[in-house]
Amino acid sequence: MKQKERQQVSAGSVRPRGATSARREEASLGGTPKVTAMEAMGCARSRRPLPALLLILLLPRAAGAAGAADARWSGQGTVPHLQSIFLGRCAEYIAVLSPELRDKNCTAIWEAFKLVLDKDPCSVLPSDYDLFINLSRHSIPRDKSLFWENGHLLVTSYAENGRRFTPLCNVLYGMVGDFLSWCRQKNASGLDYQSCPTSEDCENNPVDSYWKSASIQYAKDSSGVIYVMLNGSEPTGAYPVKGFFADFEIPHLQKDKITRIEIWVMHEIGGPNVESCGEGSVKILEERLEKMGFQYSCINDYTVLSGPPTQRSFLGLPPTVTWILSSLLLSLPSWLPGPHIFYLYCSEQFNFLH
Repeated sequence: MKQKERQQVSAGSVRPRGATSARREEASLGGTPKVTAMEAMGCARSRRPLPALLLILLLPRAAGAAGAADARWSGQGTVPHLQSIFLGRCAEYIAVLSPELRDKNCTAIWEAFKLVLDKDPCSVLPSDYDLFINLSRHSIPRDKSLFWENGHLLVTSYAENGRRFTPLCNVLYGMVGDFLSWCRQKNASGLDYQSCPTSEDCENNPVDSYWKSASIQYAKDSSGVIYVMLNGSEPTGAYPVKGFFADFEIPHLQKDKITRIEIWVMHEIGGPNVESCGEGSVKILEERLEKMGFQYSCINDYTVLSGPPTQRSFLGLPPTVTWILSSLLLSLPSWLPGPHIFYLYCSEQFNFLH
């Protein structure tokens, strides 16, 4: 279910793909460079709270909203202006990111999505999103799918809005719900802005069922070389044997469409090396893929930097920091000369433009 792209990255435990379950982490690059990772659900799960800043930006409370003590559920309530955000993301995706999808009807996609908003918040099944998925699905470029566990923000940063890879949150049906939460009130019509259920409250909640459905479709549509990013510094293991990737993505990979699977086990800068290729839960994943008949390889601390990366830097900055800064600058206007020159420098020195 989840997610698609990168540079050097990290991933890790069970992830719940909605704003209700996000988390932050840092991945490393020592010796053989690694990268820093920040994650928040988006394409993820096992419910962890969003970073405070994101909560402030994404989930502002109305002045008269009740306090947390009044919340029925353990998750964040419906994001304000859900429909406007959804339609805006859909329109941007079609107009800016993928003009070839101009025939998609964002209003029809929203109407299909909002059907779950009339259902009991603990009675929403993945199949309730079937019409939404059918209307919003589209092809995924071959060799561009990136699956992962933990590290959502890093993954999306490295993916560069699908220019390098296409993780689940960079496909239309994943992007429109990324970082959002939604649900109907328990015993009344209308949206619940106070709280929404997570897997801690009930299995068939709106957000988890959404990501289950999206993950299944994403796995079915992936082809060529499949990339998987895991966090080798995750205390509970790099590959959650119970998680979205394990339960909803791997079972739906189409063997006849897949050339091989490449696993990247990343480790946090200055953090512990809990697991690497061939160890612990990573070995469990490798054995599972082998049993399923997939060709696979595993790389510790993958890097796409060419040449001796440990010797390349800008103004004395470590090469990993240099790359991260250059990635952040991609989001700034191209007419700003400083960022543009810096980015060109990094492109030449690190040769990470594909």
